[in-house]
Amino acid sequence: MSGSVTGPLIQARDVAFTEPAPVALAGLPPVDLFAGRAAALDALAQSLRPSQDPAASPPVVLSVVTGLAGVGKTTLAVRAAHDAVAAGWFPGGVLFIDLQGYDERARLTPDVALSTFLRALGVHAEHIPDERAGREALYRSKLAELPPALVVLDNASSADQVRPLLPGTRTHRVLVTSRDTPGDLMGARLLDLNVLDPAEAVSLLDGAVRAARPEDDRVVADPEAAAELVRLCGHLPLALSIVAATLVADPDQPLDALVAALGEASTRLGELSFGDSPRVRAAFDLSYHRLTPAAARLFRLLSLNPGRQVGVAAASALADLPPREAEKLLTSLRRAHMIEAGEPRGWFRWHDLLRLYAKERVAADEPAAERERAVVRLLDHYAEATRRADARRNPAHEISREALAWFDVEHPTLVDAVLVADREGHPERALRLAFLLTGFLFYRRHWDDCRMLYAFALETAKRIGDRAAEAQAVHRLARLGRDTRHRQEARRWYREFLALSRESGDRPGTAQALHNLGSIARRARELHAAQEYYDEALDLYRELGDWRGEADILFNLGTVARERRRHGSAYEYYTAAMRLATEHADRLREARVSVSRGILSRRLHDHEMARHWWREAIRRYEELGRDDMVRSVRKRLAKLPPTSPTAPASPPSESPPPIPPQSPQIPPESHPQSPPHLPSG
Repeated sequence: MSGSVTGPLIQARDVAFTEPAPVALAGLPPVDLFAGRAAALDALAQSLRPSQDPAASPPVVLSVVTGLAGVGKTTLAVRAAHDAVAAGWFPGGVLFIDLQGYDERARLTPDVALSTFLRALGVHAEHIPDERAGREALYRSKLAELPPALVVLDNASSADQVRPLLPGTRTHRVLVTSRDTPGDLMGARLLDLNVLDPAEAVSLLDGAVRAARPEDDRVVADPEAAAELVRLCGHLPLALSIVAATLVADPDQPLDALVAALGEASTRLGELSFGDSPRVRAAFDLSYHRLTPAAARLFRLLSLNPGRQVGVAAASALADLPPREAEKLLTSLRRAHMIEAGEPRGWFRWHDLLRLYAKERVAADEPAAERERAVVRLLDHYAEATRRADARRNPAHEISREALAWFDVEHPTLVDAVLVADREGHPERALRLAFLLTGFLFYRRHWDDCRMLYAFALETAKRIGDRAAEAQAVHRLARLGRDTRHRQEARRWYREFLALSRESGDRPGTAQALHNLGSIARRARELHAAQEYYDEALDLYRELGDWRGEADILFNLGTVARERRRHGSAYEYYTAAMRLATEHADRLREARVSVSRGILSRRLHDHEMARHWWREAIRRYEELGRDDMVRSVRKRLAKLPPTSPTAPASPPSESPPPIPPQSPQIPPESHPQSPPHLPSG
C-alpha cells in the first residue's frame, strides 16, 4: 500500500493488509487453424482499430459477429483479437468469456459474467457487490481506469447477456459472437459470417491435412473430389475439421472413397440437421462410426458430464475404465476432432454441436440402466475427489495449492453436478457434494454459488425430511451472512441453527452457534450479550474436549474484556488461550494471540512488550508462510515509538495465570485470510 491518505481517521480493530488480487487481462484462447476470411478479418480490423480522429469518425465500440453454429465465429473473433493485440491497439489487455448462451443448463447469467470479469480486473471477491447494479457500476469503474482494452463476449444468445458487460466509455472495444442477429443493441456494427466459399473450404481442408503430414497432397491432387467433399460438408469449418481428422487418421484413404461414404450418409440423414446446416450430422455420423467401440462408448458417455470440459479421472469414472485406458481413448477422440483440448492440459471439451450429437447418441445407443450407473459413478467420483482435495491442507490449515488448482478447474462442473444429482433422483448425493464444496467455495469467496447451493440444499433437505442436512444448510447460510458482513441475516440464520442443534441434541453444533452469535454481538458492540454467548459456548467446548473451540473462545473473551477496558481479565484470557495453542503446537493460534497481546500492551503504553509480542507474531507467521500477515504486523511495529536506549534488551518475563481446571477453534470470521473451516454435522 503506497501513497498518502488525507481526511479523518477511523480506528478499526484487526486490520489486515492483503495482497492485491491477481489480474487476468491476457485471457485470449489460442488461434485454431485458419484459412481465408480475409474480408471478414479486414472488416473487424476496421472496427477495432483506434480512431485517428474521434470527432470526425466516432469509434465503433461494439462489433457483433453472427452466423450459424460451427461456421467459425469464435475462430474469426479470436484471430482478429490476437491481431489487434499484436498491433498494440489494446494496451489495457483483453477480457474473454464464453457466455455459453445456447446451453440452457450452462448459460452464464450477467451476474456470473460480471463477477468473473471483476476478478480478472483484480477485485477481491469480498469487494464484489451482491446486486447486479453494483457489479455493473464497479466493472465500468475498473475499466475506466485502464487504457484501451478489448472485451470479447463469445457465444452470446441475447442482448440481455451482452448489455451489462458493455463498458461505460468509448475508450474500449467489445467483440461479440452470436448465432442470432441482435436487434436491440444500438450502435453495434454487425458482421454476418457465412460458410466458407469453395476455394477457402478446400484451402482449410488442405491446411488441416498438411498440418499433420506436410507431404500429404491428397486434397490438391484430386481437386474434383476435394470440391465434392467440401460441398458435402456444407462448406462448414466444424464439419471440415472432422473430415480432415478422418483423412489424417487414414493416410492411405483416397478422397473419392471418403466422398462416397459421406455422400451415402448425407443421403440417409439429409432431413436431419444441426442448427442451419443439413450436412453436419452426416459428417458427425461418419466420424462416429469410424471410432472403435470403446472410443464411441466413451464419446457418448461424456455427454452425461454436466460441465463444459471433462478431466481424465471423471472420464475414467464415467466409462468405468482405468485412468490410463480412459486417457488413451480421450486422446483418440481428440485426434478424430470429436472433442477438443481443454485447459489446463489433461482436460477435454466439446464444441456445443458435438455435445448435442453425443447426447443423441447416448440416448439412442446406451441402455438406460447403464446411463444411470454411469451418472452414479461420476457423482461418486466428484464427491470423493472433492473430499480428498479439501483434506489437502498446508501448515496454516489452508487448502493446498495443488488442491486449489484442481478446484478452480472443476468448480463450474462441481456446482452443476450438485443440481444434476438432484435432477437425476439422487438428492442425498446432491447434498453430500454441496456440503463437501464448502471449504473451497468459502475460501475462494464464490458467494453467488454459496447462496444458490445452500438455499437449494435447505429446500432439498426439507423436501426429503433430512433434519441433519437441514441444519448443515442453515449453518452454511449463517456463515455466508457472516462472511459477507450481512450481520442481521447471519444472526437470523445462526439463531435457527442454534434451535435446530438444540432440538437434535447436537452439542458441537450448539457450541458453534453460540460461538458465532457471540462474535456477531461483539462486532455490534453488544459486549454484555457477547460475553453471555461466549461463556455458554466455553462450557460446552470444555465438556466436549474441543481444545480448539476452547482456545478460540478464550481468545474472543480476551478481546471482549479488552474492549470493555478490563485489561487484567483480557490478559488472563489471552494467556490461557496462548497456553492451549502452545501445548498443541498450533502456530496459527499462537500468532493471533501474540498480535492481540501486543495490542493490549500497546493500549497500556507498554511499547517494549508490544514490540516483543508483535515480533513473536511475525516469527510464527513467517513459519506458516503467511506473508500477508507478516506485512500487516510489521505495519503495527512501524508505528511504535523508537526503542528507548534505557529499555531492557528483552521484555520482562510474564507469569501467566493458571488455566482453569479444563482448559476458545479460530472462527474464520476473525481471520479473513484463513481457510474456511466448517465442521460437518
